[in-house]
Amino acid sequence: MRVVIIEDEQYTAEYLGQLLMEAAPDTDVTRFLFSIAAAVEYFKTNQPPDLIFCDIQLTDGPSFEIFRQVKLEVPVVFITAYEQYAIQAFKANGIDYILKPFKNEDIAGAINKYNQLHTAVFRKVLSCGHYPGLTQTVHKASSAVLVKYRDAIKPVKISEVAIFLAENKTVQLTTLNNQRYPLNKTLEDMETLCGNQFYRVNRQVLLNREAIEEVLQGYARKLVIKLKLKDAPELLVNKNKISDFLSWLSN
Repeated sequence: MRVVIIEDEQYTAEYLGQLLMEAAPDTDVTRFLFSIAAAVEYFKTNQPPDLIFCDIQLTDGPSFEIFRQVKLEVPVVFITAYEQYAIQAFKANGIDYILKPFKNEDIAGAINKYNQLHTAVFRKVLSCGHYPGLTQTVHKASSAVLVKYRDAIKPVKISEVAIFLAENKTVQLTTLNNQRYPLNKTLEDMETLCGNQFYRVNRQVLLNREAIEEVLQGYARKLVIKLKLKDAPELLVNKNKISDFLSWLSN
C-alpha cells in the first residue's frame, strides 16, 4: 500500500510513518509533504498513492485547498487537533477523522477502515458481472413495504420513505410527503430490507439519505441532522458514529 503523508511538523510526520509501518508492515510511505504548495505540485506530476494521511492545518493554510486545486480520487485520513472540520473532511474524500494526539490504535483503525472499503469496492466490481467464471450472490434491497391503511393493505415504495421510527415497541414510517403509517416489522427487519440508502442513526431511527436537509456541527462533538420533513425533530449523531455516518452520507 502506497501512502503519502501531508503534515507540516516533521517529527509528527515521521512518528505517523512509524505507526503506519507497525499497523501495516506492507506500507510504503512514498513521500512526506509539508505544505499545500508542495502537495499540489507533487500530485500534479506524480501518480496518486493508494491512501493519504493529511493534517488539516498546514503552515500555508487549510489542506482542503489541496483537493480544490487537484482532482484526486484517493481516500484520505484527516488528522487534526480541531473538531470542527469533520464535515468538510468527509466532503474531501475523507474516510476517517483522527484527533491529535493520535495513538497506535487510531492509525490501525484507519488502516482497517481503508481495507474494509477497498474490499467492499472489489466485491462491488465483481457483482457487476464483468468476471466470467466467478460466481457471487447479490442481495438487492426491497422495492416496497406493505402497510395497513384504513381497512386495506397498500405498498409504500422504500425510496419514498423518509424515516422509520421505533417507539413503544412499534415502528412507524413517515414518507417524504409526510404521510405516516404503522408498520408490522421491527427496525432490524427494515434495516436488512432497505439497503445502503438508509442509515441506522440510533436504536430508534432508520433514515433515508433523501430526507436530510443539512448536517451541522453540534455540541459535545456530535452532529445535528436537520430533516426536510414538516415538524421533524433534529437527530443527533454521537461522536463514535460520526466517521461511519459521514462516510455513508458521501457515498
